[in-house]
Amino acid sequence: MPGLNYKIILLILLLSDLCGQPDPRFRPFDWVLYSGAETVSSITEGYTFAYIGTGSGGLKRFNLYGNYFDEPITTAQGLKNNNITAVHFDKSTGLLWVSTPGHIQYSFSREGDWYAFDLQNLGLSRYDRIKQIGSSSSYIWLKARSSFVKLDHSSGTLIGIYPTPDELDISWSSGRYNGQNDIKEILMDYHILDGWTLNGDQLLDRLGRISLVSTGFIGSHGNVFLGSDNGVIFYGTTTMESLSPIIPDIENTDVLSIFYSGEDMWIGSNDYIRSQGISNLDIRSFTSQMYSFEETINMTPSSIYSLYHSNSELWAGGEGIILYYDGSDDYWRTLGEGRGAPAGKIWDLCGDEIHIWAGSSSGIRRIDRATMSEDPIGIESYFDQRPVYDIERIEDLIWIGSRVGLFIYADDDPQLLQATDLGRKNFPERFYQITVIEEYDRVIYVVGDMGIAKFDIEEKEWDLLFTSAVYQSKTIYSMAVNDQHIFLGTDSGLMRIDKRTGLIKDYLFSFIGQVNEIVLEDKTLWLGTTTGLVKFKWKRDI
Repeated sequence: MPGLNYKIILLILLLSDLCGQPDPRFRPFDWVLYSGAETVSSITEGYTFAYIGTGSGGLKRFNLYGNYFDEPITTAQGLKNNNITAVHFDKSTGLLWVSTPGHIQYSFSREGDWYAFDLQNLGLSRYDRIKQIGSSSSYIWLKARSSFVKLDHSSGTLIGIYPTPDELDISWSSGRYNGQNDIKEILMDYHILDGWTLNGDQLLDRLGRISLVSTGFIGSHGNVFLGSDNGVIFYGTTTMESLSPIIPDIENTDVLSIFYSGEDMWIGSNDYIRSQGISNLDIRSFTSQMYSFEETINMTPSSIYSLYHSNSELWAGGEGIILYYDGSDDYWRTLGEGRGAPAGKIWDLCGDEIHIWAGSSSGIRRIDRATMSEDPIGIESYFDQRPVYDIERIEDLIWIGSRVGLFIYADDDPQLLQATDLGRKNFPERFYQITVIEEYDRVIYVVGDMGIAKFDIEEKEWDLLFTSAVYQSKTIYSMAVNDQHIFLGTDSGLMRIDKRTGLIKDYLFSFIGQVNEIVLEDKTLWLGTTTGLVKFKWKRDI
């Protein structure tokens, strides 16, 4: 029987290894998911990083030597869930242990290759949650709701379940703060910077909003961390006796819209309550600034469906409103329907030096940038109550993708043309339900019910590249194009099509979700998805 038990445990480990990462083709950080923390649940300290467990953003890694956040560990690296209930680094083995609802996992590399155990297989109920993890010289201890689980520290083999530990020398990582003396002394003696103040166990930001200390940890080299129930992390040292708020990557929990300018990225979300505002992410340092709806004057809360940025101005399309930000003078305005914002969900924005074009679920509008008011052109009635999904300015022409077709408007010869008016069309299918328009190397690609078509600007010809059956007639929300590939964002993930061979690669990993926006930057794809901001080093999969 002992031999049989050993084989069962070995089989579980092998099966866990197969599920330890999304795909064996990829290295641990070829896929990275960035998402807001929401709350901080547990903190531990390793050789290089402090590992910070969050309620929705997975495991944040804070570099102890450079004082910056590195790429997080999430379901993209093989975790079962991005809701981390406890985390622990075992210094005697070098293993990193993480608990999520229903599972306990560990990794030798502390990056990928996660081995997972179902908590029910360890004798706990499905309602149990691991609140804290610790280790002794030979064992791992899990603190559950009303019991302590003892595991072998190198294999995760169950040793026993106890009402209290049968060892005294256990090193625990942080759990939920409930008045522990060492953390309480920090709250009494330390100063918090950047406009924050402490009132007992409460944290008050510069606007007087209250949050609670959720966990705290004092490292072996004098590093001090506090976590709050709103996701803000405070870092300091025992030498300076002060704490500064630090925010890992982004605060957005989902990403509906992206505008990338080459150095920074503007990010908008659908869930404006959890995501709180619009983020500006510095790609080089990977630090972000949040423009919060609650904190900012004249910034009306809304889902952000589209973004456009130029000349230090940001235009954000919401629900019947456009949010305007002047970066030079640092102020916001809200433009409603009286100022020209179309009703409904503003799916897309584009502009030039004079105008901003807005397409929505209810039609199309043109706004004068100088006066910030509507500048009608006469075509608005044609799109009344007809959804406009995409608007692109290409070589002084405005391309309009809508439910009723594909149209082009020219400023110098004001008239609304159909796509077929531009040149010869070499296929019989109609342009209908045009959701995405993209230009690359003087070729225009459009996606609609007919599939993916292209227009060669030089040859003045339309050709159908692929029918919609190639991508299973899924709704396409976003697209990016390069010399060889077309990348499509769908409601279930990412799809890559080779333009020459038609070879398709599907990326249907659950951590991706619906891909609302795609930005292609040479070897890297940035995806705005329902789960957050996803970075994919796609060149490794050629």
